[in-house]
Amino acid sequence: MENMNHRSVQITILFVLALQSVLTQTPTDSLGAEELFFRGRELAFAGQRDSARVLLLRALEKSPDYADIRILLARTYAWDGRRTEAREELKTVLSKQSDHQDALSAAIDVEMWDDKMPDALTMCNEAIRIYPNSELFLVQRAKIFRAMNKDEEALNAIAKLEAVNQSNPEIGSLRESITTKRILNSVEATYTYDHFSQRFDPQQLLSLQYSRLTELGSVIGRVNIADRFAKTAVQYEIDAYPRIVPDVYGFLNYGYSSSNLFPHHRLSAEAFFKLPENFEGSIGLRYLSYASGSDVTIYTGTVGMYYGSYWFSLRPYITPGTFSFSRSLAFTVRQYFGGEGDYASMKIGGGASPDEDRFVDTLDARLYNLKSQTIGVGYQYIFNFYSTVNAMMDFTRQELSGTAGSYMNIVSITVGYKYKF
Repeated sequence: MENMNHRSVQITILFVLALQSVLTQTPTDSLGAEELFFRGRELAFAGQRDSARVLLLRALEKSPDYADIRILLARTYAWDGRRTEAREELKTVLSKQSDHQDALSAAIDVEMWDDKMPDALTMCNEAIRIYPNSELFLVQRAKIFRAMNKDEEALNAIAKLEAVNQSNPEIGSLRESITTKRILNSVEATYTYDHFSQRFDPQQLLSLQYSRLTELGSVIGRVNIADRFAKTAVQYEIDAYPRIVPDVYGFLNYGYSSSNLFPHHRLSAEAFFKLPENFEGSIGLRYLSYASGSDVTIYTGTVGMYYGSYWFSLRPYITPGTFSFSRSLAFTVRQYFGGEGDYASMKIGGGASPDEDRFVDTLDARLYNLKSQTIGVGYQYIFNFYSTVNAMMDFTRQELSGTAGSYMNIVSITVGYKYKF
């Protein structure tokens, strides 16, 4: 009887311990690797990549040789700009199965997204050597050649793809994207309307520009027509974006106006360069010379970063000497959508930008001592390769000149249309 009671106590203790283990388990602890993979995949494609990685890493703990899990994990890293981690995961898969199609395709994508086209091409050629009729790799090779501006090679890759399957849905868009790259011209019209809560009447600015893509980079001619303070004025500008060395390009600008609604002379120069780990930067200056004889030199630059489908940028403007040392700071974020140029944007900033000339007529360079805060939103949409529209709306709280601590509100609406030909 005593043995039976002792055994009953043991069974009860084991039951309680087992029940406690069940109750303290998280919902995913009891899932197998495949179920974790499926759930992680749903989260990854829904944009919840951090949550997806938690499940995928847990799945790999249960099944470290499950290649599909590791490949998806690598892609989530790559989508978020974590290319080094993505390469490590894919290297693990390919070290065990060097001809794994999905792993090879993902590895090629990682190099393409990291703008390492020669490396991507080497990997793609090796994949095609193993799978000579793979539509997936033939498409990737055409895209790589297109990105490298090797149009003839890209068209040959498309011809090979067409020989394998003339109904491949990528053929039409690939061929069009390559042939339309040879379009070198564009015209653009932009209209801005500023509404002031006090002191000033509404102001308007119309900009008309023509752009030409040359072997050295883009060159743009622009005419700005302003209606401000019951006056109309014209400013002429020319921009250039020369390519300096690989991963480095420049921005040059000169503007002239005989009216004091604009700076009399405007000079800008800036160098942009790619940095490791999806960062980019620039350094430059703006020089503004006003009809009254006031001159201002402004130093600027940017630090930008790509993270998944987002782009973040921080730009300061520093004005040494007579004016406030750190005059303004602007932060911009963009989210890119399906098309290469479709995006929504938001910006916040403090201090007026030297690119804005709203108050030049009455305040001249003294504008740089005024306080202001700005928030804005924008959207750009590409209808097709030829036509692009954009719209922006900014709200600015601007300090009034001669009345320290008093502010007015400014609402600015900008719309634009660009046509390539």
